[in-house]
Amino acid sequence: MSTYGEVALVHSMSYLADAQAAIAHNLANVDTSNFKRRTSVAERSPDKFADLLQSKLPMVQYHEYTVFEPGVTRETGSRFNVAIDGPYFLRLQGADGRTYLTRDGEMQLDDKGRLVNHAGLRYLDQNGAEITLQGENGTPSDVAISPSGQISDPLTGQTWGPIGVVKVPDPAALEPTGGGLYLDTKKQPLQPAPGAPLKQGYLEGSNVDSLQELVRMIQVQRTFGATQHVLTSLGNMQRSVADNLLR
Repeated sequence: MSTYGEVALVHSMSYLADAQAAIAHNLANVDTSNFKRRTSVAERSPDKFADLLQSKLPMVQYHEYTVFEPGVTRETGSRFNVAIDGPYFLRLQGADGRTYLTRDGEMQLDDKGRLVNHAGLRYLDQNGAEITLQGENGTPSDVAISPSGQISDPLTGQTWGPIGVVKVPDPAALEPTGGGLYLDTKKQPLQPAPGAPLKQGYLEGSNVDSLQELVRMIQVQRTFGATQHVLTSLGNMQRSVADNLLR
């Protein structure tokens, strides 16, 4: 039967391996627009470990969460790019009918004139409706996006939107689905934020600091090695005790 120490050490090594994978994923996306780094944390688990004497010992569990610190905003010059200033999100609707949240403002038009992201998900306005840029002359070749998210055709003055911006009570509870998209699986009450300023012609960069991530990687590697050494020493100690008892 495994001892409490062995179970705890193996559990922590598994956590360190996952933490290393998260760091590697962060470093791979240091230049990805709007990427939010992942980090691992430890917390006390409600579960208890029973040893041979039937005593209950505490356990620790680990999980990852997304750090929504803002990335550096960079100018792109594209009229269909917007960056959000503040802790807010844009809403997108997928082909599956689900509503996703994102801070990715790299927009484009599909063949129906709908405002979509690179994967074809449709941006929603403040009322939760798709934004379709169609006027008397068809799809506009240029757009102006005001800080409030109102979209207009500079030539005709026709307007659409505004782009739907919301605030999430607990962003850490959002579930990442890839591509800068998140699902609110906890069904939090999203708060409309019509006054959240948008910057046209800009995109938010990754919030990964490569130097800090490399330092974290070294710390995790050293901790993993030390934990592995302790686990080996514990096994040797148990074998020594067993050999002495059998003499």
